[in-house]
Amino acid sequence: MDIETRLLELAGQGMACSQMLMIMALEEAQVECPQAVRTVSGLCGGLGYCGRECGALTGGCAVLGFFAGKGIPEEEPELDFLTILREYVDWFISNYGKEDKTCSCQTILGGDFDRAGTVCMPLVAACYEKLMELLSDYEIPLSDPYC
Repeated sequence: MDIETRLLELAGQGMACSQMLMIMALEEAQVECPQAVRTVSGLCGGLGYCGRECGALTGGCAVLGFFAGKGIPEEEPELDFLTILREYVDWFISNYGKEDKTCSCQTILGGDFDRAGTVCMPLVAACYEKLMELLSDYEIPLSDPYC
């Protein structure tokens, strides 16, 4: 199934941008972790549907954290974790941020949340592709022993 079709399917199930990114990354890793999907639901719609930072930006950071971040005290994050995060954020800002570098749902959608379906789907698809590219480029394994 292609990315756009999967995104439409997830949208039809009531999932928002950050959840879509997490679900598709978990599917790619063949990991089931509804806790992770539930956790990122607070990022939807610009931090709790407040129109602030885009959930594809924050949700993408959460996906990277899931696979490359520190999860337990005895664990260390992947060596390049902060570099990967910064690369994703910089990429997002250059592609979707406004002149003042804001990346809120409000500014991306021009204040019209009715445009979310047409604006957000291609944006989330591009974010997913960028996340998979980064995880591959930095050789981050798509697995998690805790879920």
